[in-house]
Amino acid sequence: MTANMTKRDFIKLGGAAAFAAGASFPALAAKPAPYNGPKVRIAAIGTGGMARGDLLNFLGSGKAEVVCAADVYAPAMDWLKKRQPKARFYADYRKMLAECAGTFDAVTITVPDHHHCVAFLEALKYKVPVFCQKPLGHTFAETLAMMRKAKEAGIITHVGMQGNSSPQTPLLREWYESGELGQPEEAHLYCNSVAYFYRDPPEFINTVQPVPNGLDWELWQGPVRERRAFFKGAGPGGHWRNWFPYGEGCLTDWVCHILGPLVTALDLDMPTAVTVDEPGFDPVKTPHSFPFGPHYKFEFPAKGGRKAFTVNWYDVNRTAPRPTALEAAKEFDPRKHGHSGAWVKFEKETIMYGSHGAGGLCIVPQERMRAFKRPPQKYRRIRGGHHAEFLNAILENRPTNTPFELGGKISLMGLMGTIATRFPGQRLAFDSKSMRFTNCDAANKLLMPDWSAEAFATYGDAL
Repeated sequence: MTANMTKRDFIKLGGAAAFAAGASFPALAAKPAPYNGPKVRIAAIGTGGMARGDLLNFLGSGKAEVVCAADVYAPAMDWLKKRQPKARFYADYRKMLAECAGTFDAVTITVPDHHHCVAFLEALKYKVPVFCQKPLGHTFAETLAMMRKAKEAGIITHVGMQGNSSPQTPLLREWYESGELGQPEEAHLYCNSVAYFYRDPPEFINTVQPVPNGLDWELWQGPVRERRAFFKGAGPGGHWRNWFPYGEGCLTDWVCHILGPLVTALDLDMPTAVTVDEPGFDPVKTPHSFPFGPHYKFEFPAKGGRKAFTVNWYDVNRTAPRPTALEAAKEFDPRKHGHSGAWVKFEKETIMYGSHGAGGLCIVPQERMRAFKRPPQKYRRIRGGHHAEFLNAILENRPTNTPFELGGKISLMGLMGTIATRFPGQRLAFDSKSMRFTNCDAANKLLMPDWSAEAFATYGDAL
């Protein structure tokens, strides 16, 4: 793709026509044949940053090899060319998939969020298992389309929410289901670990800079409707999640790491409402950026024997209140120390844990932890880590522990908060059956915002 290619050209090219308005999606087999090779052959979409970490984990397992890879930033592929010299390398992942069809057994997608859906729709044509980094989709429309299409195809899918493969997540589920905790009453989640990432000034998006050598900027922008000159904080290694057209802010980035364990352990459904308090933030004046100190309040419905309860989320320059059960001598200042985690008050106990899969899960105060009656193990622990779970699922022809169905639901919860930042102080009621807000038409327009509406017009029925 040339540097002067327009967004409309991107839509019309090759497999991108699959999501252009009026196009039909290729017919899919009912279920792909099981994998039976010596190693899982990977087609990698994205090779730098987080993608490098993903690929190193796949390669380090000894169960995979990369046979082809694509990245819009040429230098990001240098390390992989040395590690996998026989692989084929591209800038455009659509061209890679088309030319290498039949040589790969799985596709990995670790690229900026606004490419997740279009990359998945391309990969889906080849009826192979797909690993996609979180959040699953950039918008509600994209996430729902990915979940629906994956289910229709019957392929193995896996979302890069590594905490869901930690031993503490099933442990928390066992604690809760044993009845020893009682029912949840309130939860306070905080994300201060990456505050620096989300403090870029709003004016950065209009601060034009030279395009870095080796970067195809037009291809990086991909399906985004509004074309921009390269700006400060964008591109490879940049803070692109700061900007609405490309990312979703801190909450949707980290929702899997901190709320994810509760979703899995308590079997949470979609919230019935979300409200955001964000002092000093004006979404009209800064339409492309996010608040620096928001407090999100998610209302989760009753289910089974569980009562309705509220989950509070604080990020960047905001932090959670002190756990009432924590020993007075113990310090609690996540913002000062750059910590992320949660504390949840149940009827009988108060738990605390860190990020990435309820790390450091414990009951407070310590005397209650010592007296706690631990239930027997009920759920399996993942062998070899989150990336190995994807490869083992392929080798064993079974679902992963974090398929698009689960990873998508957690992503949608974060996206509810992302949308709510545009309506500070307003309680947005949500209906999980129609997947729409019931009291704010303007919020519903952001389920498929302008920057994805044209490219994803075909998938309006997913809402």
